[in-house]
Amino acid sequence: MHRFCSVCVVLFSLVWPCLVQPQTPTSQPLGLTSLHEGNCSCALRLHHTEPTSQEGLVMTSRELNPQFYEASRAGRVVQHHLNTLYGSPFRVYVVTQVHTARTEDTGDDGMKYVLEFSVKDWASEGPECKASAEVLYPRGDVHQPPKVQSSPDGLLQANTSDKEQAFYQRYSAAAGPVSAKDIPDSYGHIDPEMEHFWHLAWVASSFIMLNESSENTLYSLAQVAKVTQLNIQDGQLRFELQVLLHDMVSQNINRWKLQVSWSPADGVQVLEMELLPRCHCKSQTRP
Repeated sequence: MHRFCSVCVVLFSLVWPCLVQPQTPTSQPLGLTSLHEGNCSCALRLHHTEPTSQEGLVMTSRELNPQFYEASRAGRVVQHHLNTLYGSPFRVYVVTQVHTARTEDTGDDGMKYVLEFSVKDWASEGPECKASAEVLYPRGDVHQPPKVQSSPDGLLQANTSDKEQAFYQRYSAAAGPVSAKDIPDSYGHIDPEMEHFWHLAWVASSFIMLNESSENTLYSLAQVAKVTQLNIQDGQLRFELQVLLHDMVSQNINRWKLQVSWSPADGVQVLEMELLPRCHCKSQTRP
């Protein structure tokens, strides 16, 4: 009998802290699971929580397979970014491979992707070089373009100044304005005379594709539906373009109209952009 009473006292003392401290159930920090028995609230620690910032935000990091879609989409955003900075009718940059990738959840600021990748100048057939970048996709109810920080130190830029000057002189003194459509055509062919206008449209479209990108998009220039040269203004060649941009995730093809200016000194600038009514088109898709 004494042994039975002793066991009861021990068991009762183990559960007594819960019985004498009733409280209203509250939400638990990440890493805790609550068990509620009547008015008793106890917690079991299931796993180690992530380190937190000074504001109490749980910071998480995740390594990605660089061949998976998440890394590829972030790499494409970097490609658009590089073209907006360094592209021209004679320089078009393509991210050829993502080597390493990881994500960092920055809370309200958004999701950050940290990449190491290879990039090359596709237009001038330059060599591949390695670089790194960070892509931040902001969070919020309203879409915001991703923010990119890149290290262009290893980016090899071919010397295209002579070619650019010759192109500029040719079309600033042309007898008539350039006008063309369907670059490339339905067979994927690009007339050699239109090749640099294709490059120009690719670079100009990068401004739109960068602005429209999110974690759930993968944009490419599918076709230049129309290009028309406008009058020279302030020493800039000016063009009106209609381009078809293909989102490979949704399979939507959107038609955009742009007014673009370019000169060797000032580079490519997008003056106006307008999303046109959606078309149902089948076109060649480029990187």
